[in-house]
Amino acid sequence: MNPHLAKRRLPVTLLLTALTVFNFCAGFAALKRAFRLVTAEGRARWASRRLYGIAVFVAWTLPIIALFASVWAWRLAQGLAAHFAAPMMFAPIGWIIIWGILFAIVDVAEDGVLDFGRGPKRGGSQTGA
Repeated sequence: MNPHLAKRRLPVTLLLTALTVFNFCAGFAALKRAFRLVTAEGRARWASRRLYGIAVFVAWTLPIIALFASVWAWRLAQGLAAHFAAPMMFAPIGWIIIWGILFAIVDVAEDGVLDFGRGPKRGGSQTGA
């Protein structure tokens, strides 16, 4: 391999390594959250079924997106399309942002308040006093 080309690939390799670690951690955290969400206790904490469905969907799909993006980015970096590798690693972050915006829109549309699907406390007074 050309030494000049190896020097140019070092920053890309470091960036891909850092983002791979981030994607692994984000995927692991999402998978952990997904297992908690499907328990009876996890379901009971949500007043909105729609928002619960969005949360479960994102929690189960984020690890898949993170794995797919990481593997594909490393393959792109080894080939001629190395300039697409770093943007591909940011796909899981984009996935979180898009679904977060959708989550907020649905939450506000349901009750007019951004309360993360928890809704009013059940069995308590609504006056706050």
